[in-house]
Amino acid sequence: MTKDNKEISKFDLILSYIYKFCKFLSKISGYAGGFLSALIVTKIAEKESKLSDVFSIFDVHSRILNILPWVAILIIILSSLGRILLEKYARKRSYNIRLAELYRDKVAAFLQPFQRSHISWGSALTLQSCPDLQSGWSIKNIQFQYSPIMLSLPQKFSAIYEEYKDSIFRDKHIEDKTRLMLTENPSSFSDSSSLLLKVQEVKWSYIRFYQVQVFQSTIERNLHINQILSGKINFPNSLCLHLSVVTRDNWLLMTEISNKSHYFPSTWQFSIAEQLDLSDLKGTDEKLFKKWVERTLREELGVLSDGFKPDNIKALAVVLEGEIVNCALISIVILEHDRDTLDAIIDKHPRIDYELQNWTFISWNDLAKELNKPARIYHPTSEIRMFYAGLFKFGAPSFNRRLVTLSNRKNILDY
Repeated sequence: MTKDNKEISKFDLILSYIYKFCKFLSKISGYAGGFLSALIVTKIAEKESKLSDVFSIFDVHSRILNILPWVAILIIILSSLGRILLEKYARKRSYNIRLAELYRDKVAAFLQPFQRSHISWGSALTLQSCPDLQSGWSIKNIQFQYSPIMLSLPQKFSAIYEEYKDSIFRDKHIEDKTRLMLTENPSSFSDSSSLLLKVQEVKWSYIRFYQVQVFQSTIERNLHINQILSGKINFPNSLCLHLSVVTRDNWLLMTEISNKSHYFPSTWQFSIAEQLDLSDLKGTDEKLFKKWVERTLREELGVLSDGFKPDNIKALAVVLEGEIVNCALISIVILEHDRDTLDAIIDKHPRIDYELQNWTFISWNDLAKELNKPARIYHPTSEIRMFYAGLFKFGAPSFNRRLVTLSNRKNILDY
């Protein structure tokens, strides 16, 4: 891979700042359009007005304040055409994938053969990321296609599955719940702002059997990873929400998983996680993802629905949890609570789940530091969650600069 294709330059960083500026202008372009329309309508409404009178509102020589209509036009053009052109250019340069390639040494060795053209970190690999990671998918852009048909196990695993279920599974689990698995590697392209998640019913014992027994074989694990990347998924998995939580005053929540958990006990995660449940799929499409997030916040942290605004929920990527060959939706939510309030809620409010045994907060500026030199033993997907949070907050070129500064890889910005 050539230097120009691989590395992110200062030029890319400047374009990133220009793109952010265009996005800001798009928020005020409506006001600019309204202002311009009002001026034109006012001129037309005047008695005996001529076409030349309408154009006079743009004559800065006769009146200095006539520069304002030109500013309004510039805002409208930059907020639309400028943003569209920059998005097309940025897609060709693939900032996010190029940035992930720079940190290939941070990817688990067993996943590196699958990493090409995928954002990866640790033992997690991206199946589909949002085309615009600094905007993310909103709740109305996440759609579910549900099949109530229960997955069947392959015949070759029948005997060893029954043995596992009658011994190991029954010793550790009270009931065999129905879960929801992802059945297809999702797609989302630049000309489509939605993400379709196709799900199907599956037994919890099937999922655990594959994780505990089948995927202990490197050959089996790699075969199933290849199957996911090819598109279809016909083996047990449990679609999970990996939700990064941000407070109103810009603190990021870290939680320590209980030492009694089935998954990676006593490790730290960024921030909480919850499997998709059948109850989440009851309602209209626009509310399903919100219900999943709402339940997760309520059960894991004790945060109620008035603690966040739906517009502040964004999904960023669907990823593969490589070690257990499971699928997760990485998302982020900005709460209405500040750090002290959230700390008090977690500490004092009753919760349905008590899977967290400790928690703390870090700042946005700590993300790059944690990815370079982790201060804790992390859940296998925590680092890719932090990576996506950094891309969401800063953009790939800017986040690259933060990572480079801390890792002393200054040559990346020297040309």
